[in-house]
Amino acid sequence: MKTVPAPAHLRQFVETLHTIFGDFDEEFLGVLEPLLEWLEIGGGEVLFEQGEPGDTLYFVQSGRLRAWATNDEGQPVVLGEISRGETVGEMAVFTGEPRMATVVAIRDSVLVKLTKEAFEQVLMAYPLVSMNVTRLVIERLRRSQAPRKNAPKPLSLCILPLSPRVNPAEFTRHLLPGLTGTGSTRVLHAAGVEAALGQPGIAQAAKSDSAAYLQLTQWLDTQEQAHRFLLYLPDAGATEWTQRCIRQADEILFVAYADEDPGLTDLERRLLPETSRPGATQTLVLLHTEPGKYPRHTARWLAPRTLRRHVHLRTHHPPDYARLARILSGRAIGLVLAGGGAKGYAHLGVLKALRERGIPIDMVGGTSVGAMMAFFAAFDVDSETAIAQTRKRAFYNATKDYTLPLLALTRGERINRVILDTFLETFGYSDAHLEDAWLDYFMVSSNYTQARMEVHDRGPLFRYMRASVSIPGAFPPVKDGHDLLIDGGTFNNFPTDVMSHRGAGRIIGVDLSLDKTHRLEFEDMPGPWQLARDRFRGREKKYRLPSLMSLLLNTTMLYSIARRKETRQYVDLFFNPNVSRFGLTEWKSFDRIVETGYRYAKELLDGMPEEELARFRE
Repeated sequence: MKTVPAPAHLRQFVETLHTIFGDFDEEFLGVLEPLLEWLEIGGGEVLFEQGEPGDTLYFVQSGRLRAWATNDEGQPVVLGEISRGETVGEMAVFTGEPRMATVVAIRDSVLVKLTKEAFEQVLMAYPLVSMNVTRLVIERLRRSQAPRKNAPKPLSLCILPLSPRVNPAEFTRHLLPGLTGTGSTRVLHAAGVEAALGQPGIAQAAKSDSAAYLQLTQWLDTQEQAHRFLLYLPDAGATEWTQRCIRQADEILFVAYADEDPGLTDLERRLLPETSRPGATQTLVLLHTEPGKYPRHTARWLAPRTLRRHVHLRTHHPPDYARLARILSGRAIGLVLAGGGAKGYAHLGVLKALRERGIPIDMVGGTSVGAMMAFFAAFDVDSETAIAQTRKRAFYNATKDYTLPLLALTRGERINRVILDTFLETFGYSDAHLEDAWLDYFMVSSNYTQARMEVHDRGPLFRYMRASVSIPGAFPPVKDGHDLLIDGGTFNNFPTDVMSHRGAGRIIGVDLSLDKTHRLEFEDMPGPWQLARDRFRGREKKYRLPSLMSLLLNTTMLYSIARRKETRQYVDLFFNPNVSRFGLTEWKSFDRIVETGYRYAKELLDGMPEEELARFRE
C-alpha cells in the first residue's frame, strides 16, 4: 500500500461519504477532508487480515476487493466483493470487534482511509452523524442475513500466450463474438490505452510515478464500470503493462498450442507469485490444429500448474470459441445423465434430439451407464456413430459373464470388453484420460473404503468408467490406490449438484426413474419352486417381482432415488423418458430404448416455446 496525494477533484467522492455520514454541508466536509488519507493498493495485496483490530475504515474510490473468512473447519469461504462507491472495514470500527474477514485487492485500487480516532473526532463534532451510523449497521446486518442473488458482474480476462506462436489479438478476435452477445466488451492493449488517454507511455507507468499510475488505475476502473467484459492483452515480456494486466484480471487465460512443450515458461516462472494471488483464477486453453485428432497427454500440461480448469479448443472449429465464451461468462450448458442399466441407452436418443435442435453442450457428466453414454458427448462423437458403436456391444450382455460368486456374480470381462472396444474404435488406442476430452467431463463412483462419493475428472478413463458402472454384487469393484470403488449410483445416481458446483450456468438433466411404485397384491413371499412355475404363466403371472440382477441394481440406487427431489432442483431442462417397460438388464432391446428416448425428447423440445429454447443457444 502506498499513500498518495488527494486528487484535485474531491467532489466525485462526496457521494461515497454520504453512505456513512448521511447528509452534510460544506462546513462538515471542511472538517472531514483533512482527516482523510488516500491510498493505492495493488492487485493481490492484503488490506487487512481476519482477527486484526478494527481501527480503520476505508472508502473504495476505484478498483475491487474481495472479502473471505476461515470457517470452523479451517476452510476459506468467500463472503463477497467490494467495488467502487462502497465501504469496507466499518463494522469493526463501529462495534469495536476484531476484523471478521480478510480483505484482498483483486484489482489495483484506490482507497480513502479514515482512522477510528478521526472517526470518533467527527462524531464528537457532529453527534447527529451517529444516527446514520446506527442505521448503516442495522442495514448491513439485515443484508448479511438475506438471500444473495448472483447478479452478473464485470469480468476482466487476461489473455496470456505461452508461446510466440500464439497471436493474442487473433485469439481474441475469435472469442469476442461469444462475449459481445451478453454485454459490451472492450479489448485493452498498451498502445490502445495510450491512444485513448492521449499520453504515450502511460500504460507502462510504475508505482513510483504516482500521478500517472493513479490516473491509469482510475481510468481502467471507469472502463470496468462501463463494460461487461474487459480483455487485457499483455506485452510479449514481463513489462509494467503485462504485470498490470495480470493484477487486473479476474481470470487469466494461459493460451498454448497443444503440440508444444508443456513445461512452465520463463514468463510463468517470473510471474507465478502474481498469478497465484487470491482471486485470480487460471484457465489453460490448449489449441489444436489437426482435424480429426483427439487430445492426448493433457496431464503433462496440468501437472506443473495450479488451474481452475482447462479447455481444449480446435482452431478450425468456431463452436469451440463459442463454448469457451459461455464457460468464461458463466453461461455454460451442462448435461447430466443418470444411471439405470440398459435403460441408459435412452440417453443416446435424448442426445440425438438435442443436437438436432442445435442445443450445444459445454460440460457433461454422469453416473454408471450415464457416464458411459456421456463419453460420446465429451469426445464429440456424432449421434449416428455413437448409436452404431453402442449397438454392436449391446449384445455382449455384460451381466451374463458368470463366475464363482465370491466377490461378484460376474468376472467383469465382458463389461471391460465393452468399454475398451469403444475406446479402440473411437481413438485407435485404449489409454485415453478424462482430461483429454473435448468437453469438461466428469463421472461419479462410490468409494467403498472411505464411504463417500468420488468425482473423477482426471486420470485413466477406463479405470474410472469401469468403477462408475461396478454394480455391487454384479461386477467386481475397481482398486484405486488403497481404496475400492463401486457403482456411483450408490451415493449419487443423478449428479446435477456436482455439475452445478463445477460452474454450469444452465443444466440439462436426463433421469430414468419414475415417481411411481409397484403394489404387491399377494400375501406371502413365494418359494423358489413357486417362482419357477410362475415364469411360465406369461401375462397371467401372479408374482411380479424383480430378477436377482434387477434387485442388485436397484438396491444400490435406493439412497440416490430418495434424493431425487433434491437433485431435480438444479435442473433447468428436465428429460424423464418412460423406459419403465424395459428391464435394467434388457440389453437386447437397445434400438427400442434409444428410440423411446429420442421420441420423448423430440416431442418435449417441439412443444417448448422457441424463446425458451433460445436460452440454451445463446
